[in-house]
Amino acid sequence: MNIFSRGILDRLTTIACSVIATLAVTESNPGPSKELTVERLVVTGELIVSDTGVPWEKGFEAQEIPRGLYARPAADRPGGLWVRSRLIKGEIDDPFDDRFHALERDGRLRLAPGHISWNVWLDGAWRQMAIIQGEGVEPSEVPLERWNGGTHPGRIRLQTYRPAHDEPVTDAIIGQGRMSIGGGGFGGDGLPAPSDVLHLWGGSLRQTPVPIPAPPEIVEDDGTGAHAYAILAIGPQGTHTSPSEAIRSRGRARLRWDRVAGADAYVVVRDGREITGPLRIEGSRKEWVDRVPE
Repeated sequence: MNIFSRGILDRLTTIACSVIATLAVTESNPGPSKELTVERLVVTGELIVSDTGVPWEKGFEAQEIPRGLYARPAADRPGGLWVRSRLIKGEIDDPFDDRFHALERDGRLRLAPGHISWNVWLDGAWRQMAIIQGEGVEPSEVPLERWNGGTHPGRIRLQTYRPAHDEPVTDAIIGQGRMSIGGGGFGGDGLPAPSDVLHLWGGSLRQTPVPIPAPPEIVEDDGTGAHAYAILAIGPQGTHTSPSEAIRSRGRARLRWDRVAGADAYVVVRDGREITGPLRIEGSRKEWVDRVPE
């Protein structure tokens, strides 16, 4: 046996001893490995992160609700990534960035790369209720031959499903400094592109002013002296309504009132004088206690 052959034999012996030792450790410690460190992981079938070892939650296999995380490649069936519970992204010194990359199989440009949809399980399948879609503008607006690295215009399309319609009805198109709002689009190409800054289709613009609030309710007071309370509402653009009718109390009061349609905030008026700044109180029933010095 020459030196070269002896070197190969020694190497093979070392490898065999390593394999035997690994098998012995595995035999004495049955069960999954606690930690796996690799330079590269290639999964050609399925990736399952699950405490039960199965991809789907028991009883929700048809809906494909994952037990934890499940991924598979696009092959003979739709591929993708299924995530149960929160999907948390974190980054340092880089803006939040989610992208939809898509093209046709022959390499042609796809003008609608992807969308986000909200779905419910009905009649044995997931049904879309609302869609936010990013898309390129129509070729009639910018011909495809003029698209290049410096010209790739896009817009956002908002769609909802309406009663008695099995296809989405476009509600809004936003892009290029212009916006279309309206119905239409059922069974066709969707809402037409806007021809002005704001273009309404199939309807008219109706403006409803914020109504004057009803008088507040006196829940209780401290009996320290009579006061008259009223409230006024403030719209989102900052306009104030007239004060409500005043209601009298025997002292500083705890007030309660119902929300006013279209109001963004409220101001309390005591004895004919505004004593608060804009109050933004959560809930349909507002409550406020008078602690403002006289």
